[in-house]
Amino acid sequence: MPALDWLLVRAAARRLRQRRGDFYYDLAAALEDRVPLFTILRKCEVRARRRSRGDQLLYRRMLRAAMGGSLARALAGVVPPSELLMIDALQGGGDERLSQGLHFLSDTVEKVDGMFRAVRKAVAYPLMLLGAMTAILVVFSLHAVPVLADLIAPERWPPLGQALYAVAWLVRHHGLMIGAMALAGGALFVWALPRWQGPGRRWLDRYPPFSLYRDFSGAMLVISLSSLMRAGVSLRASLERAGRFSGPWMRWHLRQILARLSDRQAAQFGRAFATGVLNPAMEERVQDAAERRDPVAAFVKIGVGSIDRLQRGIADSAARLNGLLLVAAAALLLFLVGGFLSTVMEVQNSMQMEMGTS
Repeated sequence: MPALDWLLVRAAARRLRQRRGDFYYDLAAALEDRVPLFTILRKCEVRARRRSRGDQLLYRRMLRAAMGGSLARALAGVVPPSELLMIDALQGGGDERLSQGLHFLSDTVEKVDGMFRAVRKAVAYPLMLLGAMTAILVVFSLHAVPVLADLIAPERWPPLGQALYAVAWLVRHHGLMIGAMALAGGALFVWALPRWQGPGRRWLDRYPPFSLYRDFSGAMLVISLSSLMRAGVSLRASLERAGRFSGPWMRWHLRQILARLSDRQAAQFGRAFATGVLNPAMEERVQDAAERRDPVAAFVKIGVGSIDRLQRGIADSAARLNGLLLVAAAALLLFLVGGFLSTVMEVQNSMQMEMGTS
C-alpha cells in the first residue's frame, strides 16, 4: 500500500474509533433486522466512496477481513482490544447475541473513552510540569550562571551559589547525555509497562506511575470479562479469550488466575484474582461477588460500575502525583532563585569592597 494511502487509512480508522458508539448502534440495529454482516459493511463501503478515499480504503479492507463472517477480524486495529475480545466471543452465539452485545458496547463506549481521557490527563500534566522544570534549569545553566561566573570566581560564591554552579556545570557539560538517558529511560518505561513480569513488577504495581497502568488494565479486564459473562460465556473461557488480545504482562496474570481456578482448594473464583492485576478495592469487590447467590450477575455489575470508580481513582492518584511534582518544582525554583540572588548579593558586596579600597 502506498504511503499516502496508508496515512489516509490510519486517519479514517481514527475517525471511526472516535464514533464507534454510533457505529455499534447502527450495526446492532441492522443485525436485529437480520441483515447479513457482509451486506452491512458493503453498504458502508459504497457510502464511504462519497466521503473520502481513506474511508473507502478502510471499509474495503474491513470487507476483505469479514469474508469469513468475522466482525472482530474486520475491526482489528480500529477498536480497542477489549472490545474485539467481546465481539469475537459474541459472534459464536449468532447475530441475535451479537446485536445485544453491540447495543451494550454502544452504551459503554462513551464511559470507556472518558476513562481513557482521564488516564491521558493524569499523564499529560506531570510531563508538562517536568518539561517546564527542565527548561527553567537549562536557561539558568546556559545563560544566568555563566554571567555571574564572569563577574566573580565561583570559589568566592556562597554555598548555595556554589551548589547552583555545580548543577549548571553538569548541565552544560553533560546535559545532552543526561537528556538522552532520560529519553531512553522514558522509552524503556513505556516499553516495559505491558511486558515486564515478575515479583519486582508486582511490587512496583502498588505505586505510581505503575499503579495507574495496573488500575486501568485491571478495570478493563473486569469490564471485558463481565461483558462476556453477561453474554453467557463461562469465566474460564472468558479468561482464555482475554489472553488472545492481551500483552505479556496481562497474559502473565491470566495464567496465574487460570492456574488458581484449577486448584481444588480454590473454593471461590474471587480468590483466584488475587494476583496483583487489580487494585485492592476492586479485588475485594470481586471476592465479594464470588460469595453472592448469583456470582455471575454480581460480577457483571462490578464491570459496569467500575468505570466511574476507576475515573475517580485515577483522578485521585494523579492529584497525589501532581502534588509531589508541584512540591519538587517549587523546591527547584527556590533553589535556582536562592542560589542566583545570594550570588548576586555576593557580587555586589565584592564590587563595593573593590571600589572602597580604590
